[in-house]
Amino acid sequence: MAPGGFITHMTKERLRIRVPSRRRDNVFFNNIKEHVSKLDGVEIVDVNPLTSGILIIHRSNADSIMEYLRSQKLIEFKKELPSQTLLHKKITNGYSNLNNRVKTATSGAIDVSGIVFLTLAGLGIYQISKGNFAAPAWYTAFWYAMNIFLKGNKGTSDDLSE
Repeated sequence: MAPGGFITHMTKERLRIRVPSRRRDNVFFNNIKEHVSKLDGVEIVDVNPLTSGILIIHRSNADSIMEYLRSQKLIEFKKELPSQTLLHKKITNGYSNLNNRVKTATSGAIDVSGIVFLTLAGLGIYQISKGNFAAPAWYTAFWYAMNIFLKGNKGTSDDLSE
């Protein structure tokens, strides 16, 4: 039976696959590289057994490459990504619960991302007021504040718990 693999990234010319069960298996990954390199339209096959990753740069159809890997019983593609680690789930669930409590307490006016944004922006203003224009602290705080603000507005807290 072929090991389970996951598509982690796919564009018109790139296909990135992970096969976690074969991590550190040099023979397996070299075999994949040898087989896929022979396909028409495949330009580069880069394998990394340490990360269980396969990167395929191609001018063909990604579906035909995946079908080839299936038909040769090299990789069986799973529809779902591997489950999160217990630590990741605990952190995500804790954040989601805190975010929901903040939204409830503020009647939806602000969430955790908003609080972090305001805090970091405030720290940046504080650094500027102290004359720390050249020190990285104030603009680093602004950078983090903006990133958190932008990422926090992309989805709801429900997206985090999935």
